[in-house]
Amino acid sequence: MAPITRKTWHGWLGLLALGLGAWAAAAGVEWVRVWFYQIAWWSYILLADALVQGRQGNSLIVDRRASFWVLCLASAGFWFAWEMVNLRLHNWHYLGVPREIWLRWPGAFVAYATVLPGVFETYEVLTAYGLRWGARVRPIPASRAWYPWFLGLGLLGLALPMVWPRLFFPLVWGAVVFLLEPLNHRFKVKSLMRAWEGGDLSPLVRLLLAGLLCGLFWESWNWLALARWAYDIPYLQEPRLFAMPLAGYLGFAPFAVECYVFFAAISLLRGGQGWQADDQQPAFRPAPAWLRWGLGLASVAYGLWMCRLIDLHLVKGLLP
Repeated sequence: MAPITRKTWHGWLGLLALGLGAWAAAAGVEWVRVWFYQIAWWSYILLADALVQGRQGNSLIVDRRASFWVLCLASAGFWFAWEMVNLRLHNWHYLGVPREIWLRWPGAFVAYATVLPGVFETYEVLTAYGLRWGARVRPIPASRAWYPWFLGLGLLGLALPMVWPRLFFPLVWGAVVFLLEPLNHRFKVKSLMRAWEGGDLSPLVRLLLAGLLCGLFWESWNWLALARWAYDIPYLQEPRLFAMPLAGYLGFAPFAVECYVFFAAISLLRGGQGWQADDQQPAFRPAPAWLRWGLGLASVAYGLWMCRLIDLHLVKGLLP
């Protein structure tokens, strides 16, 4: 950790909250165990952000706060979309959640709002501490010839699991990349394929590693929580690490790539303004404010509707 300064004090707060929360959860303090997942992730986000701030002097929470809050809102909407997919797949369900709706539903928003910030803060920690694997590879020619292939793979990756969920469910964890990467490349927002055209695969490597690290955090903190999810994966159930079958950890790496590609597409609404330090100025005219606010409110309304569907179909156990 960097020394305590006006811009890094939140990291020490996060470290303290994470340590006390883990101790209380392990000791069986019930209210902490119920909310441990939220406590752990928000504490980690504060800690990771302070590490980035101390290392490179520019972080999401301190210097890019507007982008951070947009990221949180987009994160909740993004994960609620995966809950919709899971209504067909039935790969996980929820146990031990609060009985009261006024606690349960806001708790879902608070939890899901951590997904994109958690992945991206981890990515930024890896960047700040100099992980550059893949930074000098043979570039590929600049082209759009791969667009139809990506779109076709993306459509198959969504369609096959919907038709045969028990057989093809793993494909959904790459479909968004293939569907949205052509859009990002075409309109010149953050694009992994464009980075490869420049001979740099290090963003992809950092994302894959960030996904694996976040997967370990997700599963270990879920294991300590009383309000948790449990898996119903059709095959490869054993061996397990925490509650997740070991084979399932392979999905966290491409999921982080999906997070990156998804938010790059969202940045089109903001004129190309994303979440990273080098894309905070719009490169073109943003969508009208009424449209951006309307989509934000629609995302919240969609989340509330999904909370109801999750209650009906995916919540298998309430607290006494």
